[in-house]
Amino acid sequence: MISAVIIVLREVLEGVLLICMLMASACAMGHRLRWLPPALIMGFAGALAYGLFLEPISMLFDGLGQEISSAVILLTTALALVVYSGMLAANATHAGSSGPASGVLLVCVTATTLSLLREGAEIYLYVYGYGVQAGQMASVLAGGTIGAGIGLSLGTFLYYGLRALSRKACLWASAAIAMMTGAAQVMQSTYNLEQADLLPSMQALWDSSVLVAESSPAGEILQAAIGYEATPTAVQLGLYAASLLLSLMAMLLGRLYAGKRRERKA
Repeated sequence: MISAVIIVLREVLEGVLLICMLMASACAMGHRLRWLPPALIMGFAGALAYGLFLEPISMLFDGLGQEISSAVILLTTALALVVYSGMLAANATHAGSSGPASGVLLVCVTATTLSLLREGAEIYLYVYGYGVQAGQMASVLAGGTIGAGIGLSLGTFLYYGLRALSRKACLWASAAIAMMTGAAQVMQSTYNLEQADLLPSMQALWDSSVLVAESSPAGEILQAAIGYEATPTAVQLGLYAASLLLSLMAMLLGRLYAGKRRERKA
């Protein structure tokens, strides 16, 4: 049951932290949460379809379909978060400078849908594999319920914590979360691309599993929040740093755009 708690907690936490950040920051920018229900529906429907059709998906690209599709989902989510971090920085600098409302909502819907698709599919596959096929449904459901409850509780804490901040503080904190979450998505995508031999497999630079094991509760939370990897390679660290740099550049550009717009209005 402990393994079910940890696995489901990791998957739920990755999605919940992202979605709660999007909800809080969208409200801080003055947008309603009308985008959330369709994003949830599309995300859960996509997760179910992905899980049901995993076998034919896996057979694509000479048997590397699952790795490549997962990497594409992760990288697309990361790109959406880079764009969103720029929007947040612009709005934090000058209210109303995040661009058209449709653009903000499109990014929110895209990131939410893709996150739910991937994390929901992972949970579905785990429950089906270890619960239905292995005959351990009671243990999986009990542990999964506990893990999901912890993840949702942490997400709720994050949402109300961000909403309790001032508008600017909420937006800057959300931009930092978007930056770290996007980098975590990139870090995870490198693992899939290495499995597909699209990135070179290299020797790990260090092994910090003695301090924090990836399979431990702390390791799972750190992996979901910042993309923690106990045995990172040079390629993984390089792409992780590149993702952080890209988000910082997006925030800088957003701030410069908002500053110029404020000067024109003045």
